[in-house]
Amino acid sequence: MKALVAGSVLLLLTSACTKPGNFHAENAQMIKIDALPTDFKMPAKIWEIIEKNPDEKPNAEAATPGIFYSSMKVFLTEKNPGILKSPSFAIDLPRGGGIVDLAEYLSGQQGSFYVGVEFPNEFKDGKNLKVIYVSQARKRKIDGRVFGGGCNQYFDITQKFLEMMKTEGIKANTTRERHTTLLAGHYIFSVIKDNQIFISQVTITDSQNKNLLCEVL
Repeated sequence: MKALVAGSVLLLLTSACTKPGNFHAENAQMIKIDALPTDFKMPAKIWEIIEKNPDEKPNAEAATPGIFYSSMKVFLTEKNPGILKSPSFAIDLPRGGGIVDLAEYLSGQQGSFYVGVEFPNEFKDGKNLKVIYVSQARKRKIDGRVFGGGCNQYFDITQKFLEMMKTEGIKANTTRERHTTLLAGHYIFSVIKDNQIFISQVTITDSQNKNLLCEVL
């Protein structure tokens, strides 16, 4: 299994920490996306992480859990005025998740914004909550430092992600397209509840910076 939250991904997420706050901005512009994302091949090891039941006793015959797809809500909130086309967006994704193309929401100016994710009700009081990031951002050097998770590398970012969602979310900066290198990829969310696996995913891409992506999402 790939190393968990290591290297440039840890560096990027650590630098994205913010002061205490909340990404649920008032009067956010509501966006509803009904289209489902294109299927992508998920490494088998990710399924092993998702399906691991903390309550399962050793050597016990495990029951096969049912799998149910959940909706997800993504918030984009500007830190610097004018970075987004609207001060904040609340993007509703369908069951199973969907795609957020940053090019549709960014104004083209340089500055910072925040990305927050709101879990659905079925994630509450569940067990083995996991957030897995499958990078679709090419590695590149900026000021002598390597950024980006690399193509098709995956990382368990659960703890750091949950910490950031308690504040303002993930802070991203558009200078030299750092936001694309930080955010591009598939974010897989899962939880076990009543012997059922609830799962969803958010794919973040940027059609304005396709050259920085491993593939066009």
